[in-house]
Amino acid sequence: MVISLANGADGYIPPPEQHRLGGYTTWPAGTADLEVQAEPRIVESIVSPLEIVCGQPRRPWTPAPGPAARTVLAARPVTYWRLEEMSGPLANDSGEHGRTAVYEPPVAFFLDGSAPPAFAAPGSINRAAHFAGGRLRARLPHIGGRYSVAMWAGNGMPADWRGVAGRMFSRGPDGGLGAHGDHLGVAGTNSAPGRLVFVHGEDPSSVVAGRSILPRWQWRHVLLVRDGPAVRVDLDGRLEIEGATGTPGGGDFFFGERADGEDGWEGRLDEIAVFDRPLSPDEAAALAAP
Repeated sequence: MVISLANGADGYIPPPEQHRLGGYTTWPAGTADLEVQAEPRIVESIVSPLEIVCGQPRRPWTPAPGPAARTVLAARPVTYWRLEEMSGPLANDSGEHGRTAVYEPPVAFFLDGSAPPAFAAPGSINRAAHFAGGRLRARLPHIGGRYSVAMWAGNGMPADWRGVAGRMFSRGPDGGLGAHGDHLGVAGTNSAPGRLVFVHGEDPSSVVAGRSILPRWQWRHVLLVRDGPAVRVDLDGRLEIEGATGTPGGGDFFFGERADGEDGWEGRLDEIAVFDRPLSPDEAAALAAP
């Protein structure tokens, strides 16, 4: 058993995804100069003998839903990614359809979430993923121009560092914007810094900004409702953006980056639910106040 510096100075042994992010825990040192795959190899070497001694395989870790998570499930999402994985590449669907999404690194896993504690079962900690240049990608071809996306988001990028602080959601062709894509994020120096901003397609004139400033590192509930040509964005259960923005298109669903790989989200996302229908204001308020 490895305990801090006991039985030899092991130093930091980060998981493989941490090496993609960098930082001082990954720097080679006299006490930690191990290969990138050292952490999972050490874990496997410890767990495998325990399976032999116990005479049974390890149990997969499955987070129990708290009352807030059950509220989301009761709203019948087509997929619900809680983002509580300890590693990638798949984000598991907590709903009944088993529609997984794919983490594209760099992403850090199993960090403290901060959507309301009611998402976790009693005695558990709600977890979230931190996006630092990576994204979550899902193919949901059965969803047309009427859909809703709900999530908890915590932005870590200052609003005065770049044109767009970051995109939390994007729908469009992988690698390109497309004329009918939907893109939602937090504005930067281009316009309305620190506010929610929605843009349809590639036309900068279609940018619609919200009214509220989103302070850094504060978790907020965000809901995008697309009902044909009409778009509504709620923040914490209250209307923030509303208008007609053109004909919706198809494409993959992306979280943490725009469809073309630009405007990466620097911060955490949690409890992402996708619906194949426009949610009503009452449904939105229920999801935002678990």
